[in-house]
Amino acid sequence: MRCLSQGFFRAQVAVLLTGIVFVAVSNLRGEDRAEVDQEVIGEFIAKLDDGQYAVRENAKERLLEIGSPAIPGLLRASKSASPEQRIRAVELLATIRFSVIKREFTAMGKAAEEDLEVEHAMWVIALLLDPDLEEQSVTGRLDLVAAAVRKRIGAGVEPKTLPPAEAVMALIGVLKEEFGLEGDEKSYDHPDNSSIHRVLTRRRGLPIILSEIAVAVARRLELPIVGVPVPGRYMIKYDGAQAPGGKQSDLIINPYDGWKITTAAEIGRTVRFFDPREDLSASQPRATISRILRNMHNHATMKRQRDLEGSIEQCLLLLVPAEQRVPLP
Repeated sequence: MRCLSQGFFRAQVAVLLTGIVFVAVSNLRGEDRAEVDQEVIGEFIAKLDDGQYAVRENAKERLLEIGSPAIPGLLRASKSASPEQRIRAVELLATIRFSVIKREFTAMGKAAEEDLEVEHAMWVIALLLDPDLEEQSVTGRLDLVAAAVRKRIGAGVEPKTLPPAEAVMALIGVLKEEFGLEGDEKSYDHPDNSSIHRVLTRRRGLPIILSEIAVAVARRLELPIVGVPVPGRYMIKYDGAQAPGGKQSDLIINPYDGWKITTAAEIGRTVRFFDPREDLSASQPRATISRILRNMHNHATMKRQRDLEGSIEQCLLLLVPAEQRVPLP
């Protein structure tokens, strides 16, 4: 019988013990699990630099199974003086972070149209560029914009009771004048312009992100503002059918063109293949989310950001049913 080396034997024992520890941790619940996990996570991260390949690989698999709770420790390890630990930590961070995005898009792909939330999806898309972004960072800033609109309207006045033109002017005034949101003409084809987080930070972005920021703010004010899928220049409109006091004409706003109020006739003169019956109807959530992703994909392609391209392609496959998919350029 061939004798096994002591090193091999030690590696197998370490793998076995690691598995036992992980099973024990996975059976805990609540605060106990959270408290123990951090200690065990630290042990797994330390093993990423172990002298035995089998131990390193097993620690990697355990950390992948733990997922998001391992991120803080892995962030510290990504700055380790050990090249082996540093490289493995960086790879694990990328895999775990993208697993969060994939999980979100898997849920969106299974959801009914009426259950999809564009605002939430925009946060998930923003994770492609800023993987540690908290959703509250986005929703909190949108809350601030809505509060500013309420302040402009005045105390004791419900925005939804205002005449459409007055409500629109208050909304536009805050977005344009107080928060300075505008179209990015200098770097239009940059993926940053498809991230709600970066658009709110830089105050410049693509038409669709500017528009859906306005829609998200309007929803907080109970204003019937919806996105409309004008070809090449996504816009918004005040849905006159939901105006207080009865049906009125729609008010169309072009956020990219200085938040200008426009008309179907004017759009028809500047946009090829414009069909007002279709292109001025409210954009459906899945189509809106898909359009944001496709914009980011196009710009990632132009910037030769191959990893980002591939990630977006996976998101689109999860989001859009096979029979509705449109080939990417």
